Amino acid sequence: MNADRAWRRSPLVLSGVGALLFATAIAHHAREILVLNGFVGPVLALLLDGVPALGLVYAGYRLSRSDFSPRERWTVVVWSLSGIVLLVSVMTATFLVRAFEGRQVIEPAFPLLVAAEAGGIAGFVAGYYNARARTDARRSRAVSNALGFINDLIRHDLRNDLNVIRGHADLLAESATDGGAGDPAVVADKTEEALSRIETSKLIADTLAGDPELEPVDIVPVASEMAVRIDNTFPATVGTDLPESAVVTANDGIRSVIDNLLENAVEHNDAADPHVEVAVTVGAETVRLAV
Repeated sequence: MNADRAWRRSPLVLSGVGALLFATAIAHHAREILVLNGFVGPVLALLLDGVPALGLVYAGYRLSRSDFSPRERWTVVVWSLSGIVLLVSVMTATFLVRAFEGRQVIEPAFPLLVAAEAGGIAGFVAGYYNARARTDARRSRAVSNALGFINDLIRHDLRNDLNVIRGHADLLAESATDGGAGDPAVVADKTEEALSRIETSKLIADTLAGDPELEPVDIVPVASEMAVRIDNTFPATVGTDLPESAVVTANDGIRSVIDNLLENAVEHNDAADPHVEVAVTVGAETVRLAV
């Protein structure tokens, strides 16, 4: 938790580094103005090492407004800081070589500032696009997995509903000739369920792909309704152990999830007289549904 909080604040680190470099540039060139008794050269130099410093300040702001996770934001900041360290180290090495050769190093502050800011911006750009590529790849995998899950879910649910519809339609057709039994209400109910599943599939896909519209949902009435439906549809006995209320953060897709859970419990029950018990328990911070 502490690491996550630190990662969230990491863009402030980048903006702070940019602000520090900008303040250093202003102080350095202000001193130059006093020493040189002129301002054209120092002002031009300030444009070279001051504007990029402000660019780092903006980069931190831009990163804080991005859709990256806190960890990815921290990674971008590390890339930027690494760029600063790398170019400053290279520039410092050139000064050391000159000093070793006995050559005079004149005004090292200006090139060091330019190197630091150029390295920071280059590192930020590289880190930003690296994080963007990783985020897009993760979303693509989530969408692909969601589509695969939805495909399996719809095929399974609609196959069950349509099999029930076909069976009752056959009974209705027979009843027209030999007085057999068939229930038109079941056909209507299953048709409505099939249409509802198609609408619900979008909600489930959005949830799995990471862009859901969630709200508080009481799963007790949902579980109770699904239990009654299973009890009336399948040759199985369904019991319930439900509290008065159990609120979770979800959307209407939870209906299909609970319905699938109960149907699978009945369909894969090898007992001669299947019995399914649906229980919802509410903990301090969790809600658990067990079948």
